[in-house]
Amino acid sequence: MKIVKGCVIKMSLQLVPLNIPSDWTVLWNHFFEINPDDFHDDSFPYVWELHEDIFYLRNEKTGLILDLGWYPAMRSEGMYTLNLVKIGDEETGPEYWANPILKYCSRKINDITNIIHEVLRGIGFVRSKVNH
Repeated sequence: MKIVKGCVIKMSLQLVPLNIPSDWTVLWNHFFEINPDDFHDDSFPYVWELHEDIFYLRNEKTGLILDLGWYPAMRSEGMYTLNLVKIGDEETGPEYWANPILKYCSRKINDITNIIHEVLRGIGFVRSKVNH
């Protein structure tokens, strides 16, 4: 339950269905089916669900991280931001956040979900891009 402007709202959010291959590890997933088009101000009941750490997937075999967040966090002008980055090493740091392989922004859950599935299905193509 959540209290918004003195009203108790019973939350029953569902995760966005994702087809995640078994070689990806889900470190966290808070990618809920909400409609950001209804987010105009702080009265939006799901404002707390739109933060920088929505989901984080890691693939040790390919050396890749797929990360989703809302930027700026909890702000109505924000949007989903999906980053695909290479896992770094001692020289580069833990990840290559400054130079993502892919960065995609949208307010539409369907757009983001489609790109996520394209990345996960096309990992061979992405891997060849990373290794060259």
